[in-house]
Amino acid sequence: MDKAIVTSNIYRDFAQGVEKFQKDRGNPDVLVSARGLAATFREICIRRATRRHSGQSLKDEDRRLLRLEAETWELLQRVYEHRRKPQGEGRTTQEMLKANAYTPTLALYQSSLSYSPRLAELCEIQKWLESIYRPIEPPLLTNEYWKFTTMDLKQKRRQGQTTRTGYVRTLDPDAVNRIGDSGVLNADDAEEEKSLLNSLFQHIRAGKLEDAIEICQTAARPWRAALLRGSYQLRWDSLNDLSERDTGVSEEIWSGNRRWILWRQMCAEASMSSSLSTTDKALHASIAPSVYTLPALLPMCHTWEDHLWARLGALIGDRVEMKLGETAGGFWNPGSFRDRLALRARLESDVKPFVGQESDWESVIAHQLDELSDMAVETSDPVEDFLRRSQLGVICRKMKSLLIEVEDAFKDSEESLPVESLRFFAHLWLFLNMINASNELSSTRIIEKYIEVLQQSGERDIVALYTSFLGHAAIRKYADFLASMPLGSPNSELDRALRSAVAYHLDVRLVAEEASRLSRDRAAKLLPPDIGKLPDLSQVESKQSLTDAEKHIVRSIAWLRFHASTHALIIPRSNEAIRWLLCHGHISAAIQLSADLPKADTNESGDHVHAIEYLLYRKLLALWDNLSAFEKIKEPQTALNWKRRLEDQIQRLFDDFVEVVTMDWGIESDESDVEDGPAADGG
Repeated sequence: MDKAIVTSNIYRDFAQGVEKFQKDRGNPDVLVSARGLAATFREICIRRATRRHSGQSLKDEDRRLLRLEAETWELLQRVYEHRRKPQGEGRTTQEMLKANAYTPTLALYQSSLSYSPRLAELCEIQKWLESIYRPIEPPLLTNEYWKFTTMDLKQKRRQGQTTRTGYVRTLDPDAVNRIGDSGVLNADDAEEEKSLLNSLFQHIRAGKLEDAIEICQTAARPWRAALLRGSYQLRWDSLNDLSERDTGVSEEIWSGNRRWILWRQMCAEASMSSSLSTTDKALHASIAPSVYTLPALLPMCHTWEDHLWARLGALIGDRVEMKLGETAGGFWNPGSFRDRLALRARLESDVKPFVGQESDWESVIAHQLDELSDMAVETSDPVEDFLRRSQLGVICRKMKSLLIEVEDAFKDSEESLPVESLRFFAHLWLFLNMINASNELSSTRIIEKYIEVLQQSGERDIVALYTSFLGHAAIRKYADFLASMPLGSPNSELDRALRSAVAYHLDVRLVAEEASRLSRDRAAKLLPPDIGKLPDLSQVESKQSLTDAEKHIVRSIAWLRFHASTHALIIPRSNEAIRWLLCHGHISAAIQLSADLPKADTNESGDHVHAIEYLLYRKLLALWDNLSAFEKIKEPQTALNWKRRLEDQIQRLFDDFVEVVTMDWGIESDESDVEDGPAADGG
């Protein structure tokens, strides 16, 4: 797949993955593919777990959890990709047997998978469990059969020792297991036999059956190789469809086990034999898994994944045997006479099975995996716990209940969800949202909580990306984020944050208006209650630091400045704000607000009265600001040009004062006067 970009910031890594596939939102075929969104998340986790960055300090436990998360994303990708595949295609087993009674077992099995999507899905999950199994160290084996035991027996025979020596009497494969014969192997041979069985089991666990067979051949155990080969069902391509058979082919090629069900029954009996070792019994149970042979297999399961693999294998094995039982075993695995009569009745009825009609089996699956739910919580790490629960949620098709459980964790202040878990579940929510799996989603609380984490972590540049997934709540949520930005943030940062909404298809006009309203609301909560009395402006300092409430009022107008779609609101909203500030004695805030406003085209407001009021306030506040400047230079100074500057400032104040007091406040002027206003503004 394409290499995922990995930085020292995991938040941005995942955000880049989401942004990369945002154009494919609603296109599940792309998102669940091997190069899709889940696969990209998996790649990010793997690279972060294996690579070392200068700004990244990860402990071994952190890397282990990243690998576990990568495995979970791989499971999600495999399962949801499989669910997108068409089901119920091709001929049914009944149709195949009706056309050809000699249909091979493998063809019947493949037909059963097509009409049993749940069985096919569990097979895919089993492949995933085998693929994530850790690499296996090959055993140190000789290519001779019980070499040292053979040498010891020959030596004792040459010496004429006929009494029991403690060794086995014969060298056949069952010598050490034969009931009544307590003989043993040479210690070196016994250790090699134990190592061989462990290696074979591990190869079966990893899904590497051919490698296990090769080991048996190398170690001079051909009967064990034959045992393992028995797990292959009969394949005979020329018998799949007699109508398409090439009569010119002289050689009939077939492979696999013609008596697969009988072989499976014998493996089950061997797994429950008291004469075999624990590993040998587990080996037989692993190649012919069944619910009945689980007790023999579980002692060799040491991890959570091992237990899941064992239980899924048992479910799959029993289900496949049951499906073949419905065909009375076909020609190659004949069932009882009663079964064959029932099969004939079904063939004559010609009833096509319904795809996905497996509700009874779902209860069996749930029963087998219930114990794993308890195992999943037996860990001191809550991150690992939730990842295991997520894997079970995917397998058991209980994602919605899992996400509701996560949301409930937010309500418990004493047991907060780890940030790593929240990041995973937020992107799991996004993945399900983008592939249109709305039936598996609950509310938007998870993604909203993750947005709060991004804000607290200072990742404000990527908040808009995640907010865009909130649907109708996206405008309000992103506006709330904008209104909560630090009051000391420069205008350039505010502008960039607002314009980020455009990149993620949010209506920037609505976002800016909502941010402006929320800023006013924040100011209202900080201001003292209104006493209904006008202030004494002569006692108010015009050059004092702004309070947080005043800064919020100034910012409420700033949000309308950054995008052209809201410029028409600047004049009427600023008039309202300045009017309120003056009436409550907040002169400094009014001056700051007026100074921050651009000398906008007064025609943009669309209202002539608002335009006049806007120009009048600018002149008044500019005069007020000049009075403050006069206060600074009115005291005698030694500078040579001080007297001239003082006279110039007094004259300017006088001219501005006359202009302000002779203006017609609240009375409409000619449009030409208004248009000349900004040019005459000397404030």
